[in-house]
Amino acid sequence: RGEKMMTITAVRNWLGAFFLGTTAALGAYIILVQETRALPVDAKDATSAFQIIIPTLIAQLTIAFRWISDPPPDSDVPIAIPRWAVTGPPIAVGLILVCTLTLLIVDGGRSLNGGSIFKNSVTFCVSLLSASTAFIVSRVFGNVRKGASAGSKSEGSKPTATPDVNS
Repeated sequence: RGEKMMTITAVRNWLGAFFLGTTAALGAYIILVQETRALPVDAKDATSAFQIIIPTLIAQLTIAFRWISDPPPDSDVPIAIPRWAVTGPPIAVGLILVCTLTLLIVDGGRSLNGGSIFKNSVTFCVSLLSASTAFIVSRVFGNVRKGASAGSKSEGSKPTATPDVNS
């Protein structure tokens, strides 16, 4: 297995920075440039997209902040999730949003239904982020907490962030 694994701390820091940056940038972008050439969708569609994605991004950010305030034991032990599984979905979402916005800006509202395209793109991105974050959180905290519980029952065993291959 030549894949590079990340530690819990690295996952938390990477996702925290992504969610903070994306929430702030996308939220401000939608609020400030709706109904302009930079976001050629009407206010109703922009508000709908905002209401879809921003609460989800803030929830994801809250998860990262929770990790910061109460890090699990062995936060610097590599976890059995490859780096691409952590960084891939947020990068894909960023690319999807950039491509969607570029398409809408180039079209300028002349031929496409920009509002519908933007809302559908945002909904797809929310689904992708929610699924991947739920997987990562359950995998990281499920294994860490399971290891911590096992460690408290038998003397000398140490909590681990690596998966139990028998589960």
